[in-house]
Parts: sequence; C-alpha cells; structure tokens
Amino acid sequence: MINDKYLEEIKKGLNFIKESDELCEIRMLKTDKGTISGYYNDYERLADDIKPYIGKYNVFFTLNPVKKDLISKSKNKLKYYAKNTTSDADITKRRILLIDLDAVRPTGTSSTDEEHKSAIERAKEVEEFLEEQGWSEPILADSGNGAHLLYHIDLENNSNSVQLIKNVLKVLDEIFSDEKVDIDKSVYNAARICKLYGSVACKGDNTEDRPHRMAKVLEYPEKFEKVDVKQLQKLTSMLPNEKEKNNRIDNHNKIDIKSWMKRYGIEVFKEKNWGNATVYVLEKCPWREEHTDYSAYIIQFDNGAIVAGCHHDHCSQENWYTLRDKLEPGWRKNNKKDRRDAESTKKSQSDILIELASQAEFFSDYSEETYCSIKVDNHVEVYKLSSLKFKMWLTKIFFDKTGKAITSESMKQVIGVLNMKALTEEQNRYVSKRCVKYDEKIYYDLCDNNWKVVVIDENDWKIIDNNEPMFLKNKNLKAQVIPEKYEDLSILSKFYRFRNEDDKILHMVDIVTKFIPNIPHPIIVIYGEKGSSKTTSMRKDRSIVDPAIRDIVAMPTSNSDLGIILNNNYMPCFDNIDNISAGKSDILCMAATGGGFSKRKLFTDEDETILFLKDCVVLNGINVVATRPDLLDRSILLELERIPDTERKDEETIWKEFNDAKPKILGAIFTMLSRAMKLYKTIKVEKLGRMADFTKWGYAIAEVSGIGGEKFIGAYLNNQNRANDEAVESNPVASVVIAFMKDRKNWSGTISEFLEKLYDVAFKEKIDTNSKLWPNEPNVLSRRLNEVKSNLLLYGISYTIRHHSKSKKITIIKETDVSVKESDIIDF
Repeated sequence: MINDKYLEEIKKGLNFIKESDELCEIRMLKTDKGTISGYYNDYERLADDIKPYIGKYNVFFTLNPVKKDLISKSKNKLKYYAKNTTSDADITKRRILLIDLDAVRPTGTSSTDEEHKSAIERAKEVEEFLEEQGWSEPILADSGNGAHLLYHIDLENNSNSVQLIKNVLKVLDEIFSDEKVDIDKSVYNAARICKLYGSVACKGDNTEDRPHRMAKVLEYPEKFEKVDVKQLQKLTSMLPNEKEKNNRIDNHNKIDIKSWMKRYGIEVFKEKNWGNATVYVLEKCPWREEHTDYSAYIIQFDNGAIVAGCHHDHCSQENWYTLRDKLEPGWRKNNKKDRRDAESTKKSQSDILIELASQAEFFSDYSEETYCSIKVDNHVEVYKLSSLKFKMWLTKIFFDKTGKAITSESMKQVIGVLNMKALTEEQNRYVSKRCVKYDEKIYYDLCDNNWKVVVIDENDWKIIDNNEPMFLKNKNLKAQVIPEKYEDLSILSKFYRFRNEDDKILHMVDIVTKFIPNIPHPIIVIYGEKGSSKTTSMRKDRSIVDPAIRDIVAMPTSNSDLGIILNNNYMPCFDNIDNISAGKSDILCMAATGGGFSKRKLFTDEDETILFLKDCVVLNGINVVATRPDLLDRSILLELERIPDTERKDEETIWKEFNDAKPKILGAIFTMLSRAMKLYKTIKVEKLGRMADFTKWGYAIAEVSGIGGEKFIGAYLNNQNRANDEAVESNPVASVVIAFMKDRKNWSGTISEFLEKLYDVAFKEKIDTNSKLWPNEPNVLSRRLNEVKSNLLLYGISYTIRHHSKSKKITIIKETDVSVKESDIIDF
C-alpha cells in the first residue's frame, strides 16, 4: 500500500514546478504493457493514476511544457503500449534547466548510501558555485540515486537553446564530474523526461546495500526566479574552445598558475576548489582595469587545462590565449616545438572520430531505428546510422582532420557508441519518407540537390530550405519538379481516361489527399481491359506524389518483403496483380489505416524490427484485384477505358506532355490543399464513408476546387457500393447467403443446419464450394459470416448467433426496406 506521503510529494512537486493548468506527460518505460504514457493537467488525477506503479516501475515526467493539443492522445489517463510520446517539437518553450548529478556506480543498480550522499553534497557545491556567478536559487531534489538542480529559465525551443544548454552542462561537467559523481551532459534536449518526485527510483534489485529510494524535492526557493540568457552565456565562456583543448599539454601542464599570476601582478580576490578544478576570482580584470566587480576569473583543472575570461560583454572574446598574448608577447613562437610535441600525442582513432561526430545531432524514431542530422550550409541532412552515406560522412570528416583513413575496427566501435547515443538521447522523432505534418503545416520534400521543401498552410504554399531533420532520403527517391503557382485542378484529368465521371472526381480528389500525411488513405485499385493504360496511369500518379527511380514493382512473394516495400516508400505502386493472398491482404489493410509489422533482425534470433505502416498504396490489374471484404472496404475502385488505336501516342510524346504540365499540376494541388486546410476546420459532413478522415478531407478539397463536396460524397458512396458488390461476388459465403435469403424474410436453426442448407443452395446456384473461403465446418462458418457481416447489411441481411443448449443457433433476417446504408458504417 502506497503511503499518502508519496502522493502528497507528487502533487507538491508538480504544483511548484509547473504553471497553472500546464500540460505534462507521464511516462513509464519497459513495463509489462510496453511504454505507458498519459498527458495530464489534473495533478490530483495524475497522482491517483500512477499509485499502482510506484515502486514497480520508474515513473518520469516532462519538465518543460508540452503543446496543449497533445492532451487528446490520452486526456488525464494512462495509455498502454504507447507509440508516440513527447518529442522535442512538442515542447512550447524551455522553462526548466535540469542539472542531473549521478552517483558513479555499476550500470543498472541503485546507489549505496555513501554514493547517494556524495551526489547530494556535490549538488550543493554546484549550487554554491552558480550562486557566486549570480544565478538565482534553484530547486534541490533527490532523484533517488543522485541529485537534481532545477533552475527556472525562459528560452525559445530552438537549436540555439539546445547548444546553449549543451555548453552549460559541459562547463559544469568539466569542473565537477569525477570518479564519484558525474554530471549528465545528455540532458539538454527540450523533451527531456525526469524522475517524478514522489515516485520511487527502482533500478536493479532492492537490496540492503543498494536500496530503492523515493525521489523527492529537498529544498524549494522562496521565489523561483529566472536565470537569464546572459548568465547562461557567461557561464559557457568558461568552456575551453577547440584551440585551447588541442593545446592543453604544451600550454598548461608546465605552468604553476599561482606563480604565473604572481609574476605578472595578477591579484586574486578569492580562491576555491570546485570538484576537478580550482577557480581564481580576480581582483580586477586583466584586459580592462575598469572591471573591478570581480567579474574576471582563471580556472585550472586537475589535468592541467586552464581557461580564463571575464563576464562583461566587452570581454566576451577574451580567453587564456589572449591573456598570454597580452602579458607574454612571443610565447607562441617560443612554444612552437612543444606544440608540435603536444599535437603528436596520440588519441585513438575512435576517440578522435567520436569528438568530430559530435557536431551532429543523434536521435531515434519510434521503432528504435537510429539517425543523425547534420547541418550543411543552409539545410539539414538526415542519415540512418546503418547507412553507407553515414559511414562515408564519418570517413570524410576523419580524413579532413587527420589526413588518414579510418580503420574498419575503429569505424565499427564509433558506430556502436553513436547508436547507443541515439537510442539514449530520448528524442524520438518521426522521420518522413516524403511528406510530414508539423506545427499545423504540411511539408513536402522536393528531394532536389538544393534540399528544398514545399511548406503548405491555410494561407498559401511556398518553397523553403530544408532546415529541420524531417526527411530521410533513400536510393529510390527521385527529385520532384519545381511547382508553379496554378489554380485549376481540372488540368489533372487531361492525362487520364476513366470510364465514368465519378471515377474522375475520386481520382482528382484522392491525388490531393495523398499530400496529407498521417491520415488513413484508401487503397486505389486501378483496373481495366488490356490497352487501357493501367500501368502508365499508375506511374503518372507516382510521379506526381512520390517520384521514384523504381516507380512500380511486382507484388512480392513473401509477406516480409511486402512489409519492407511498404515501409520504404511513401506511395508504393504494385503492377499487374492477378490475386492477393489473405496474409498480404491483411498487411495492405494495415498499410491503409495504420499499424505495425514485425520482422526479425538479420542474424539475430531475439531482436525484431517494428515497421510502422501508413501508406498511399496503389494496385492495378485487369480485374479488381482486391477481393476480400476488409480490403475492399478500404479501397477505391477506378476503371479505365480502352484507348482506341487511332488515339494512341508513343511513350516519348505521352511523358513529354505530362512532364511539361506537371509543375502546374503540383501548383494546383498545393493551392487546393492550402484552401482545404482552412475550410477543413469549419465543415461538418453528415455522411461519412468507410474511411472517415479521407471523406472529410475529400469533401473540403472538392468544395474548394469547384467540384462540390456533395458531388464527391455521392461519388465515394457509389464507389463503396461498387466495392461491396465486388466483395459479395468474389466471396462464396456472401453470395450463397444472399441467394438463400432471396425469397425469405427470416430463418432460424443451428449453425450445422444452416451450413447444410447453404451447400444445397451453392449446388443449385453453381457457387464454388472448393474455394478456400468456403467453410467446410460449422465453426468455420461463424468466422466466415463475421468477415462479410457489413457487406450483408447493405443487402438488408442481418443475423445473430447465440449459444443454445449444446449447439449454436443462428437467426437470420432480411428487411425488404433496407434501412442500413453504407454511410452508416464509419471507421475512425
């Protein structure tokens, strides 16, 4: 039973750290129910909900405020097997600076009492040091195994803030980390989660020597005042620059800093030992004598390294080297040989390369695939750590620095370390293949050499530099043409020959919706007789949405290969399909509405890769290749007409005309999408088809493009009826039940009796009972009926199955006036 003191500590800590009604995420990792997550602004409810988990799992919360609309994911409640947790992009601003002091101990264990005490004492030393730098009083907290210092800051959530916080932590690590206590330098990301105060830190086994302890706040300031940006920046000026780091040995190890200061008349106001360094606060600034407010300092680290500086803005460019230049003219020339000796001191190739790679940001996605983002000129490039491109980048930066090649063993070690860094940064991000929605805007990657993207919002669209790590390029991606401003979406229909007007409308609207990421997209099934340009039409669609070197593929033989193709393409297109197996049909259904596909990692028995699927899938064949009811429910059937011999054109002419028009086609699509984004927020659609999100977006697009929302809805529902007819015709159970009820209003009996009746009807109607879908046993019949239940409803046929004595009894009813419409069947 959890004592009430835990719950009170939780509420007290949150109410002090968080602003009124501020939203935060609660997260528990590696539980028996996967990741447990919830978004709360009701801290009373939060404390009650996590009560069963205190002492069982480590409970974390987001320190910085998250966007309020995230509460819709799990409003004031916990969600099991959570896939999408808070990312850095979900943080509104940076309000808290966390300094995490960890007791050095074996991995995966709790700290001993002595180790724990050392971390708390070190935290007080850090607090005292920062107070002398003018910082306000922090919250001092016990993390259960170490200590936390929480400072109130007010920074924008951007890359500049990331670098500033990184440097602050590096300074404190240089001064205070040692073999007993380590300051965690990795807690700089905005979405950092922290041990929830009032919960129990439960790493490893709870033993007498290494007990589990409650995390709690030890000291609150009377007023939680902000540390301003200038104070943060002044602290980072203590950080040795690269030049200082590279020359530490020749410049510092031979210097007795006290004697050196005495020789040059530098007076010390105060001397103090801080962790791994000694800080000398100077009486006056050696660069500008008017600075007499003890703003100048010299710090010597235990390893001999020296840094110097002054907190005044006028001295922002001053350092240890400029001080020596001022007081020891010519020292650099005299030390030339020593510098060469120092530079020849060897670091391992792995150490050098890890240092060089620190210019990149490392992160993972929700399936634990690891990535890095690298700022290049005015854009950001994203690489998988397992990719050849990333290895080539590492090889280049190492060669540029050393003039040497990296060994394969060193490369292997470095990639292992960087993989660990990417997985432990806890910056889970969604990396897109072509299109992504972020901050109420849609971004579309042109994949060109200039790394340009199209950004679309409800006001308009424009082309910008890619400066966020959103897109991953693979070998199959092809550059898109530069779109032109254009407003007439009907330009699209000039390049396709659909058999009826409804199909033209659906195709036009669907192409626009394909640029809306993260909504369920219907599977497009293109069919028609030979010579109806099925493959060419599909390739045009792919060229508009997701240009690729290998734009169409055959349906693979294995389910695993299908999952990989779906995972690697934004708009996979499968050509000339004859039939689709039950397993592949299930995977395609998952790709349409969203889901995960698991496969074993190469050369391992235990590890698995989770492929998250939500794609814009296109299929084609002479006949309607989607035959199973659940797949047809998620499909739009588009029929092409045969092109007369007199109207045929050669390939070169077809593609020249299409490619010449493509910039305008894209411009019209982006314009309509922008207008639809504005309308989407205000419309209400009374009739929703099987794919509800697609229906609502389609209505908005049809309205702004001049087609008319109601006309689109009619076309979509008619298409769903057509799909239902196809489902019934291709399914022997649905066909035989409809035939059985043709002249009946109702029937009752056991499932066994019903199966016998259906055999008789199948024989008379010449329905194939050798089909794999035919139920040979009564228990199979129940399952087969459930598969076509929604299809039968559209024919006015419904049924109930109940246990009756030792058998199951079915009652089947047919309504003459069908009241159940397809539009009543909604899947959100």
